[in-house]
Amino acid sequence: MRYSVKVGDRTLVIALDENGPQRRVTLDGRELTVDWRPVGAASLAAEAASADTPTRAGHYSVLVGDHSYEAYIRPLPNEDNNGARTFEVSFGPTTFEVTLQDERAQALASLTGGAHGAGDVTIRAPMPGLVGQVLVEEGATVERGQAVIVLEAMKMENDLTTPRAGVVKSVRVSKGQTVNQGEALVAVGDPTGAEQPTSEEDEDDTSV
Repeated sequence: MRYSVKVGDRTLVIALDENGPQRRVTLDGRELTVDWRPVGAASLAAEAASADTPTRAGHYSVLVGDHSYEAYIRPLPNEDNNGARTFEVSFGPTTFEVTLQDERAQALASLTGGAHGAGDVTIRAPMPGLVGQVLVEEGATVERGQAVIVLEAMKMENDLTTPRAGVVKSVRVSKGQTVNQGEALVAVGDPTGAEQPTSEEDEDDTSV
């Protein structure tokens, strides 16, 4: 899995090949072998999933090559609609705020690109996959953020949503169909008779 990681003003690309506690990591093209294990308590994933202690820090022993570190990682509450998660990471006396987003979340987030109030919008496949469900039909009224397609990709079901309210102008795929990245799936626009955009700049197209 590939991740985009922001630390301060720096953005890094990390590729992670997991095999138990030992991981082969590629950091901006440089390969590293990293071994990390939770120390004395539940894992970060378990802590983050707990409703009682949603921001409790996890304690980890980290071995990078011949160097050993102790790390404390605490998930920070945030309301990022793009699937990014923020953590407070402490190595000894130094603390960093780290924002992490995986490639799947990045691809899905690129569908919306913000709210759209008018003009036709085309929802496109953020990655190759199989259409698992078509949730709307032509002529249906939809609300902003409503799921219109379920795309099966990367061993997961991904709900693809519309970035604007309006009427479904066209459905271009069917259940069971294989689609390529960037392929048009559903178009949503203004109801018939509503005021249309007066220039090409007002029309938006959502794609990857």
